[in-house]
Amino acid sequence: MVVNTRYLFTLLLSALDIDTICDVGSMDGDDALRFRRARPAATIYALEPHPDNYRKMSADGVLQRRSIQVAPVAAAESDGEADFFLVHASENQRDRRGMSSLYERAGASAPRSVVKVRTTRIDTFLDGERSSRMRLALWIDAEGKAHEVIEGARGTLEGLLLLHVELETTPCIGAAQKLYPDVKALLHRLGFFELATDQPNGATQFNAVFVRRGLPNAIRWWIGVCLVRARLRHLTFRLARRACPAGLRHLQALKMNLRYRAGYSSRGTTRAS
Repeated sequence: MVVNTRYLFTLLLSALDIDTICDVGSMDGDDALRFRRARPAATIYALEPHPDNYRKMSADGVLQRRSIQVAPVAAAESDGEADFFLVHASENQRDRRGMSSLYERAGASAPRSVVKVRTTRIDTFLDGERSSRMRLALWIDAEGKAHEVIEGARGTLEGLLLLHVELETTPCIGAAQKLYPDVKALLHRLGFFELATDQPNGATQFNAVFVRRGLPNAIRWWIGVCLVRARLRHLTFRLARRACPAGLRHLQALKMNLRYRAGYSSRGTTRAS
């Protein structure tokens, strides 16, 4: 089912009573702040290996006040150190700021330089918090390394309930990267099912939400409610886009501008933009 997976994931944080969230490949902490609004008492980690992005995040007063714990590490399948390939991005190129990767891109996205970064398994990173009572969600935007991040989270399976994963169907980031079928098969073996995507799963790149199988009936009912809400929202936006595309674009642009101004005002000169 195609929905806005960002919206669905946020709804599910409450439905599943999530108390620990890892924002893997955070870039600027904006998603982590959205998770904080949804789960005020949760423990939230933002993992960001890019040194420039990390410096901005660690100086961001809003992230500090909202108790977002920022870590300069790349989630991976092993603990250690690895080359991290930095893609050039100017201050106003927000999308490119999230393209640096443990894979070396080619073409227009070829890296400008390479740095060494610390890598960590998610289960190692959360070692002090692992317990049967932890209810964990992973938001994975790891630029081609989703499969490795999940492999590195095997030790958290007892408490891992929810994942939002960026996936690719072609090796557009690294020639050796694991693709959507590989990631879906791994998660199936680990006890998860795909709930929804934000594009048809033949797209080059898309996001998918996975949920643990075998949850109690009452929780599965709430998951269904969240899915219906997300689907209705998606269909409403599609109808609005068809009926008045210019008006919807103007409304979305206005909404984004208001969000930016509000964020800039609250973060001041330390905003990670």
